[in-house]
Amino acid sequence: MKKKFISFLTYNYFAQKFLYYIFFFNLREYLIKFYNYFFKNLNVNPYFTNELKIKKKYKNGWSIIFLTYDVKKNLTKKISKYKKIFKKKNYEIIIITNFNKSKISLNKVKIINLNSDKITLGKKRNLAVKVSNYKNLIMTLDYFKLKKFNIRKIEKEISKNDLLMPKIKTLDNKRYLDWMYLDYPKIGKSFCPYNIKDRRYMYFHGSYLILKKKFIEKNLFSNYLDHKQGEDVKWSIKVRKKIRFNLTNNLNLILERFSYQSEVLNDKNFIKNNKSQKKL
Repeated sequence: MKKKFISFLTYNYFAQKFLYYIFFFNLREYLIKFYNYFFKNLNVNPYFTNELKIKKKYKNGWSIIFLTYDVKKNLTKKISKYKKIFKKKNYEIIIITNFNKSKISLNKVKIINLNSDKITLGKKRNLAVKVSNYKNLIMTLDYFKLKKFNIRKIEKEISKNDLLMPKIKTLDNKRYLDWMYLDYPKIGKSFCPYNIKDRRYMYFHGSYLILKKKFIEKNLFSNYLDHKQGEDVKWSIKVRKKIRFNLTNNLNLILERFSYQSEVLNDKNFIKNNKSQKKL
């Protein structure tokens, strides 16, 4: 019963509007930020603090940034794939991790170990932007495999945009949270059809982003919102009216999970919203 009620409040458009008008979201965000201000983002690695003091002039090329909790060996193959794709480009690979318990080191990869579980995901994202050296950023969580990456065409696309979003499939070939609506009228949170022209209600799921550094460094994430606290939702609402963005057909990702492992994909109200969207 509790799970159904939470699902209703999360995915029902009118329930979401009601919570918005009674300032529930504002109060929730304020309380989360208040807690995180005092109890998160503490004891940042001194190396990181010192590096942030250095002013960086970003160069032509790519900063490929992995955000993870603990560095695992399975990152090696993923990083090798990027190295192969970018071998003729100027690039750097950065891993920002809460811990490196196995003390893994990788050739030509900068691993920044925060050595703390008290850092919000929003803060990690912003730190990644600040330490990167190149004008184009790929910011990814650690559970994706590359299926397709056409670097030549992606470079053309990002030159005309501030943000590119990929298409993502699960291991059983189901669509994952890639090109999304947040608050489409009378429907709410749902997949956005790939060919849609109305982009006013977009949500940029933060699991994989291709960004122009010039834009993101002026439009950072909240330092005080963490994973599952809506850091990417808040950012989407902040930037979606001014950001130049597009869905790219030149990048396909595989989520290293099956669709039945995703709570969102199996939520009845989310499924209902997607069926309603298809009828439009």
